Amino acid sequence: MPPAGDPPRGAADSLRAALRVVAITDRRLMVPADLLAAGDWPAIAHAFGQAIARAVSGCPSGSVVVQVREKDLDGGPLLQLVRAAQPHAPVIVNDRLDVALAASAHGVHLPERGISLADARALAPDLFIGVSRHAPPLDTGDTGATAAPGAAADPAADLVQLGPIWPTPSKPTATPLGEAALAWPHGTAILVAVGGIDAPERAQLAAAAGADAVAVIRAAWTGTSLAPFVAAVNAGLARR
Repeated sequence: MPPAGDPPRGAADSLRAALRVVAITDRRLMVPADLLAAGDWPAIAHAFGQAIARAVSGCPSGSVVVQVREKDLDGGPLLQLVRAAQPHAPVIVNDRLDVALAASAHGVHLPERGISLADARALAPDLFIGVSRHAPPLDTGDTGATAAPGAAADPAADLVQLGPIWPTPSKPTATPLGEAALAWPHGTAILVAVGGIDAPERAQLAAAAGADAVAVIRAAWTGTSLAPFVAAVNAGLARR
């Protein structure tokens, strides 16, 4: 895959058509434990980038977006990881708008308790902005009305991650929403199913049920390529 480069103006439009999989990082699955323990950040970043290169191998350009989500890192090491990812895929940075801007990343992903979507959009009007929601979406259409608390639709969001759809080890106490949640309207945002998508079969089911893309964590870093997940989403979209 060619280098992603700097995000152009209107990066949301360029990603919207191609995006099928959001690969959420976990460096503990991507980098050898002894290397992490040594704390050699240039070497860690190199291994991190190699893991991403393996994951996107064989995937159509733009079909995989990497969400760098390393919540425990300070800004400096996090920036190194973001920059290591950028030659291989479009990158969105979890929560840290400052790091996303410093790296000229394609976007930022805002957790439910992160800064507001309005503040992020005001500070970075050209960034691709995603949000996480844990309730079915409500379509606010073009009225500019505010969605009900906990709703997954946000008129200004480019992407909404909704989940968990199925049980997932990362959130063992969360109640799965089920596939039916993916049929709810979500405006113009890309709807990404998250939670329990550990095999291409689940990815296809999610897309057939209404998701535009899927998010994966463990499956992204324990296999050789995400190409089967991209193909599965395309197959699910064709079933609608």
